[in-house]
Amino acid sequence: MAAKTTLEIVRLDPKPVQAPLRTRTPFTLIGNGFGEGMDVYVSTKQDGSDRVDVEVLADDSATSTDKVWPVVAKPALGAKPTDTTKKPPDPPLWVVIALNGQKSAIQGFLIV
Repeated sequence: MAAKTTLEIVRLDPKPVQAPLRTRTPFTLIGNGFGEGMDVYVSTKQDGSDRVDVEVLADDSATSTDKVWPVVAKPALGAKPTDTTKKPPDPPLWVVIALNGQKSAIQGFLIV
């Protein structure tokens, strides 16, 4: 019997992801356990409980595997930019994935 693969984001490429408002920004999730039906979204919280108005879709022009998942993010016009110039700066947002009752998140998404 095969061991169940744990869903986990290890890193983002590039990191940080810098996504301008209303612009399609490609980036790649690298980790383990990725698969069809996976929900990918951006949140202000590590637990994914506060979704941000950013559409994240699988990049159909690229090949996805259980370890590499290319996506395209498009922040909505009304999404709040991440202000890294103020003191203290806004922290980067979290990229969250959910699949089959498992969830993983990694910090490193900026709306610019």
